[in-house]
Order: sequence, then C-alpha cells, then structure tokens
Amino acid sequence: MTPADWSSALSTELGAAVEVRFGHARSSVVMARVDPRSGTWTVRLNAMFADAPDTVQAALGVWLRSGRRARRACTTLDDWIETRLVRLHREEPTPLRLRTRGRHHDLEALARELASGDLRAEFARDADLPRITWGRSRPSRSRRALRLGSFDYAARVVRIHPVLDQAAVPRWFVRYVLFHELLHAVLDEPARPGRRVLHGPQFRQRERRYADYERARRWEEAHIAALIRSARRGEPMKAPAAARARGAQHEPAATRWVQALLF
Repeated sequence: MTPADWSSALSTELGAAVEVRFGHARSSVVMARVDPRSGTWTVRLNAMFADAPDTVQAALGVWLRSGRRARRACTTLDDWIETRLVRLHREEPTPLRLRTRGRHHDLEALARELASGDLRAEFARDADLPRITWGRSRPSRSRRALRLGSFDYAARVVRIHPVLDQAAVPRWFVRYVLFHELLHAVLDEPARPGRRVLHGPQFRQRERRYADYERARRWEEAHIAALIRSARRGEPMKAPAAARARGAQHEPAATRWVQALLF
C-alpha cells in the first residue's frame, strides 16, 4: 500500500480526512495527530507498513479510533510491529556509535567478565553479545523514577544510563545492572512472534542466583533518590569526604563507602 492507499483506507475507517506519510523512524513507527479545528488527521508510518497484511490495516484504523481500549487491535499491531522491527534490524542494522568506556566504568570490560563467568554458557563467543553502550548524557525530567538500563530486543542493543558512570557508584553495582540487561538478551526470546515475557519466573530465578543480587538491590534502594537527583541536575552524587580524599576513580574507596552505609 502506498501512502495514498493508506490515506484513503483510514479516511473511510475514521470518517475524516487523513493524510498518511511514510518515514523511517524505528523508535516510533506510528505517529498520529488530529487538528482540533478541522478534524483532519496526519499519520506518519514507518515504510514497513507498505506491505502490512489486511489484519494489520484494519487494526490500525481501530486503534486510531479507539486507542488502548481496542485491546485486540493493540495486540495485533504490537505483535506485527515487533516481528517486523526484528527483521528490519537484522536486514538493515542501524549505524550506532558505541561508547563503552566511561570516565569511571568500562562496560566492555564488565561484559567480558560476565561473558566468561556468570553468562559463559550463553555468550561463549564475543559475537554472541549484543551491542553495548552508555546512553545519552542529558538531564532527566522524572522526579520519581529512573531507568538504569534497557535492552532493545529488535536492535539487540543494551544501553546503560550514564548516571551510573561516576565514582560514587560502585563497579559491582554497574556490573549487576549490565548483568540484568544481558539476561534480557538471553531470556526475552518470544514464545511466539510478538509475545515476549519480561521478568517472568525464569528471569527472576536466574537473577536471584547472581552473587551480588541482594547487595545490589539494597544499594539501589538506598541510593535511587540520589541517582534520580543526579540525573535531573546533571551533577555527580556526593561521595563522603574520605572517598573523595582517596581519589574519585579509586574503586575500593567507593566500595568501602557503600559498605559503611549498608552494614
């Protein structure tokens, strides 16, 4: 279907004028807005919708009209989009500038440790590892939550929040966050296209067997508020004077500070 075909089909479905444009965005494959004065819709679709099957065409119209209330349409769209994105990323990988070495923590070194230790059965070869990088350094808007890491299943990319790349964050905690995201790369394979189980029983059991799991969760609980403030303000967490005196980049000092707080 061409954009004109989509415009015609959606205009009929919505009973309003619809202009459809194709783009290449992969993070937001469907974007729509309606002019409150004229009632005209503008819909931007990833070009992969050119060969969407009839079921997806119908589901998109229902979703635009009813939103998340149309659960069946949402499921149809989500399943098809994820399946197509995986294929698109495999066939046409997005160029990505990877940044693994931070000012205080080296993600590549941590990944190699995990691949030769806790996850050696899954990542016996370096080629098996997903792409890993620090995320973009930009102020966060959230006052209540912070996503410390993410795994993009379609692109097979692990991103770690740059707020963790500071002296006050112990290396073993960054290692745990990276382990958590790599575990997604291992266990997030869908039972059927578009149906992935996140943090299911198998994931939780495997994660709890990680040697530093309890210590890492306690540290996160104790310091998440400080991390959120650090991400919002773009300022480093304040380490105790003793840790600063020993040198911000000296990991044992930072580790002793954390242990003093916890125990």
